[in-house]
Amino acid sequence: MSIQIPTKEEIMGWIIKIYQKGIRRPGYDADYWVENWLEEKLKEFGINRIILEPLKIKRWKTKNPKLLIWKEESPEKILELPCFPIPYTVPAQNLTGEISKNLEQEKIVLGRLNLIKLPTSSLKHLTNKYYDPRNEFDSLNQLMPTGFFHNLMNDAISNGASAFIGYIANYPWDTCEYYAPYDAIEKRIPGVWISPKGGKKVSKLLLNHSVHAKISYEATNEKVKTNNVYGILEGNSDEWVIISTHHDAPWASATEDSSGIALVLAQAKYWSQVPKEKRPFNLLFLWNCAHMAGGKGGRSFVGKHKKLLEKTVVTIVLEHIARDCKTVEGKLIPTDDPVVKWWFITKNSELQDLTLNAIKKEGLYRSVVMPTEGFPPGSEHPPTDAAPFHLAGVPIISLLSAPPYLFDPADTLDKVHIESIEPITRAIIHIIEQLKGKTPSDTRKQV
Repeated sequence: MSIQIPTKEEIMGWIIKIYQKGIRRPGYDADYWVENWLEEKLKEFGINRIILEPLKIKRWKTKNPKLLIWKEESPEKILELPCFPIPYTVPAQNLTGEISKNLEQEKIVLGRLNLIKLPTSSLKHLTNKYYDPRNEFDSLNQLMPTGFFHNLMNDAISNGASAFIGYIANYPWDTCEYYAPYDAIEKRIPGVWISPKGGKKVSKLLLNHSVHAKISYEATNEKVKTNNVYGILEGNSDEWVIISTHHDAPWASATEDSSGIALVLAQAKYWSQVPKEKRPFNLLFLWNCAHMAGGKGGRSFVGKHKKLLEKTVVTIVLEHIARDCKTVEGKLIPTDDPVVKWWFITKNSELQDLTLNAIKKEGLYRSVVMPTEGFPPGSEHPPTDAAPFHLAGVPIISLLSAPPYLFDPADTLDKVHIESIEPITRAIIHIIEQLKGKTPSDTRKQV
């Protein structure tokens, strides 16, 4: 029987199926659906060791947001602005107050956030291992999906603000549906996002007027159960390789992380066809829960499986196969190119080199081998689902792309870089094959 690598059409079909189930936040119906669907797919592949490992989390839900704005001298002239409640904030029922750009007690604080603009050339200060055959990195700029939001709202809370209104001034399109922060820490005041246009409108009013607002929305933060899902294939070894991602998302989210779910599933299908005696390791295919609830699923798995992790040669994490976009008249237009691929790899020269060789072999341009610490500055772990494994001392290869639409419903099916799907699948297979005979002590040797 010939062993077939899943095609991009098959893998994209899985992504479409997941995406079409709708919003997949932790504990939502679509999230439960994908847990059951993964179990069914693993059984279809002949993988019989399947575990759904339960975890209690907080499921945050919101509805009926409304924001009204008016000048103090003309309260009859009310402006209604579209808004989206900030995740894990408390609900508001007609909360009314004066808006201030300053951190003032009992005021509704207006916060202006900018997404980080990262020149790709700056990454050369972190690494000399990258694949840029088109010589783009010196001129390429990447708009990240994050800024320093936590400082803004936390400062407002600690200074006694009654509520918070935030906007992202440099969002390339006009949206208020920004699902962040997703740390699952309850914020003790209400807060909403408004669009860049809405934020600039309120800011302009504040130049010459006292401005008031009324905020209303429902929100619940209910304890529910969700599951880490994993399947196991035994190999010709006592050692393990874990291939992982997360199964929840901020929205229906085609790249975050329908694409990662499908890429791990592609590995499961491929290796299920390989006879046990030819599999170089025991293989564990893991889909973590609650990534969008403070990464609780990954931390739980690592905490529960310390003995297994001692025998793990590497954990490979696959997230966000994203297409680059340009903005034309306030609309996102997909291009032919991928968003820059960050490969966070443990400081082991063999792991880094064999990954870079696989990247080059498969033509995965716009790829950078990144350090597992120090990005963002001061961080002790990568900004990926591999963080708990790294902190536990497990060697990692963690692939991530970070487009600006990552936490927005604009993460639609046309944002998946389908051209990268098969090359990444082949590259991961090649890496696992090249690691044959390696032990955990081998991959834990630092450069």
